[in-house]
Amino acid sequence: MAEASAANGSEARSDRRLGLYLDVVYRAVDTPHGERFSTDRAFILFACEVASHFRSLTVFGRVLPSAEPSEYELAAGTEVVRLPYYANLRRLGAVARALVGTVRAFVRNVDRVDVLWIFGPHVFGSLLVLLALLRRRPVVLGVRQDTVGYTRGRIGARRWLPVLAAVRVLDLVDRLASRRLPVTVVGDDVGRRYRAPRPKVLVMTVSLMRAADVVDAPRPRDWSGDLELLTVGRLEPEKNPLLVVELLAELERRHPGRHRLTWIGRGVLEEAVRQRASELRVDDRIELIGYVPFGPELLEHYRRAHVFVHVSLTEGLPQVIVEAHASGTPIVATDVGSVGAALEGGSAGILVPPRDLQALVEGVELLVDDPVARDRMVERGLELARMRTLEHETARVAEFISRA
Repeated sequence: MAEASAANGSEARSDRRLGLYLDVVYRAVDTPHGERFSTDRAFILFACEVASHFRSLTVFGRVLPSAEPSEYELAAGTEVVRLPYYANLRRLGAVARALVGTVRAFVRNVDRVDVLWIFGPHVFGSLLVLLALLRRRPVVLGVRQDTVGYTRGRIGARRWLPVLAAVRVLDLVDRLASRRLPVTVVGDDVGRRYRAPRPKVLVMTVSLMRAADVVDAPRPRDWSGDLELLTVGRLEPEKNPLLVVELLAELERRHPGRHRLTWIGRGVLEEAVRQRASELRVDDRIELIGYVPFGPELLEHYRRAHVFVHVSLTEGLPQVIVEAHASGTPIVATDVGSVGAALEGGSAGILVPPRDLQALVEGVELLVDDPVARDRMVERGLELARMRTLEHETARVAEFISRA
């Protein structure tokens, strides 16, 4: 009934033009068929699916001319409003220089859309909210994670503490604005920060898994021989990747030669991970294969792995949890952000405290040794994945935005 309602709503709002602001870099590549834009953030696939319920999509974003595209190309027909490029918010001089050009682009183009979906907290996002309201354009805020916690996990020097202070201010501005404006939030944990449940807050799940991608049943696996652990995520401080290396080393100590680890992702800690693996003498049991875009190759890794491991220190509701559920792969994950809610408090996967190596090891061993518990969690995970498909979630979001 809910999906039918969403489908009917999408027909009624098909004549509206959607604008999207998301602080990512879009690569512009000249092709024989014209300029094409792409980004390395998979979330754009979700946003483009939401936009398919509208007449058109206009993206406001930083643009970098490039010879090579990123992994995810914007849907054909997407209009791009070019904002000045800066590498990241730590480049304060570049951000300051981008201010005038960004505001000018907002002023010239905000009237090209009928409703704006603006993600933050971000200083430029807040400026676009203000301008849109002055131009009487409906605004829906978007929040993907606990930005304060995320920033705290990434800054490694005292000289960046002013950046954290600024993020706190922007976060407060967003939460105050959400008292009057509708807001989409990813996961129950962020939802609580925005006083959900209430009519102006939509708690959503970012899923790229279409209904056809959810397996009917888990792939048969041999649990008596070699066991493959899988983790998918950036090799960054907030993802705590060294803990996974220590997990592998402890499993190797207890069960020599039985476990191996595949890590899909890239980041600044890749060399530190390799060095730690060498120190613990498990470098021959770990494979860092870099970034794999969402698609059949990535899903094959999920479906053949024995256990999916997720050890972040801070999260919203990671889409990798949905992908593991949809692949019929049992999960051990740290209980941070909305991960606990995604695993239904432990009924759809094992939850462990962050940084707790002993609990992490015991969680993997339980899944290996207890087929009854393992099968129960996998089955519940598949049920949840069928309720969190790309089609279902984007229809909910599009209907919510249309009410703005």
